Amino acid sequence: MKKIIYILFVAVGFMSCSDYLDKSPVTESTEENFYRTEEDMYMALVAAYEPLQRNWGTSSVNFVCDIASDDAYGGGGSATDGIDAKRVDRGLTTASESMWGDIWDNHYAGIYRTNIFLEKVEASDITDENKKIYTGEVSFLRAYYYSNLVRLYENIPLILTLLQPNEYSQEQAEVSDVYAQIAADLKVAITNLADVSYSNDEKGRVTEWAARAMMARMYLFYDGVYGNNDGTSTMPGDVSGEQALAYLTEVITKSGADLVPSFANLWGHADVDGTWDQNSIEGIFEIQHSNQGQGWQWWGAPYDIGNKMVVFVGPRGVPDDSEYFSSWSFTPGAQQLYDAYDPNDMRRDLTLIDCDAEIGEGNYTIGDQHTGFFNKKYAGLKTQVPEVGQPELNFPQNYVSIRYADILLMAAELEVKVGANGKAAGYYNQVRGRAFGSAYSPVGSITLAEIMEERKLEFAYEGIRYWDLLRQGMDVLTSAVNKTNLGGIYDSGVNSAARGFWPIPLNEIALSNYALEQNEGYK
Repeated sequence: MKKIIYILFVAVGFMSCSDYLDKSPVTESTEENFYRTEEDMYMALVAAYEPLQRNWGTSSVNFVCDIASDDAYGGGGSATDGIDAKRVDRGLTTASESMWGDIWDNHYAGIYRTNIFLEKVEASDITDENKKIYTGEVSFLRAYYYSNLVRLYENIPLILTLLQPNEYSQEQAEVSDVYAQIAADLKVAITNLADVSYSNDEKGRVTEWAARAMMARMYLFYDGVYGNNDGTSTMPGDVSGEQALAYLTEVITKSGADLVPSFANLWGHADVDGTWDQNSIEGIFEIQHSNQGQGWQWWGAPYDIGNKMVVFVGPRGVPDDSEYFSSWSFTPGAQQLYDAYDPNDMRRDLTLIDCDAEIGEGNYTIGDQHTGFFNKKYAGLKTQVPEVGQPELNFPQNYVSIRYADILLMAAELEVKVGANGKAAGYYNQVRGRAFGSAYSPVGSITLAEIMEERKLEFAYEGIRYWDLLRQGMDVLTSAVNKTNLGGIYDSGVNSAARGFWPIPLNEIALSNYALEQNEGYK
């Protein structure tokens, strides 16, 4: 299956060769004559997707969240390698760490591109149908970028228009206003993308089902952090627990999405039938990647299209006959994660690389905070490395941001909290039944604690666990992370004063002329 890959295109105006004082570009696009044609607006749409692909090391949100959770340690080659990642793991990060600025910049770059698109689209010459569809996609993307920012930093500027130079010093918005805007944008996406389908070549574009799922995800986080974590609160934007459940029920009953038959097929390892189901029936929203990039450059066509996080998370110094690409040994898995799985649960050996068992003791290089376990879902395979380009940048594994298993378990959770039709156990049984196969005995009822434990097992190393812990309360987050604090180099911790949020980048505070204020716990 051919994947649509989102590549940044930048229109640059050049001077006419005949008169370098000519201020009117004659061959190239400028902001004045761009954003008009079908081609222009499609390129602008593509540009709004591009920042999703920026995931170099600790600038990857899911990478940072895995380390901050109880799934993994910082790791790396030595005690001085990736110190910023280790500080996150230990609850000792500071506002000067470059990762926070990188994540901030990448997300606001995406927001800028969505804002300029939404400002220009109505006056463009594209069809009304494309105006509607593209606006739905871009509205989702703006909500997606803000969803990461508000869950990471909490107190952020809410920018919805193109700013003039005298407006650059933006203050932080009320958290409720950010959630209200996320809800409003997702509602636009749901409405505009209703009944829209794409060709196989365009897999990866936003659908109404992704917007419905994102609404429920944000509701559950808001309800956990700012409500009573019981589904009774209303998220700004007028989204209730019952409505969030209704959004999920629509995905379950109408989207056509489903679980792929085998968990192995999701991740490209130990395939049961020789297939790797990227953009599968289970993928609700996948960030697209390719192995056709051409060099060491962080973004811009045709460079920033590979999944650059991959080379960080696999084992280091593997032998030539190993299936794994020799990587940089970050995010070594915690022993407690491995032990949490029943030995009959196929997800354990498809989530974690057991290095001694798979590669052989002494056949690989031991890095810092070594536990013997690594991220198998996103570890690079030698078969994925292309013959051209830079292999470290060129892994084709999509980041699966939302998949159908998450829909089922979110729905099960909300069924327990506010539902009335008793479907929670059925949703839970679908997910757990796939993990155990024919030996599984379905349960007739289910508790919230069991659902949250199932989420831990199902979504380990997918950047979801940290949010799940935080929305259950600081006591739950702190207790879970402290269980991985084994002393010595295996120390983990939580900055309780920060309430689970991260620092506003120091350089952004300075650039705002100190209109931005630092979060609690980092002052």
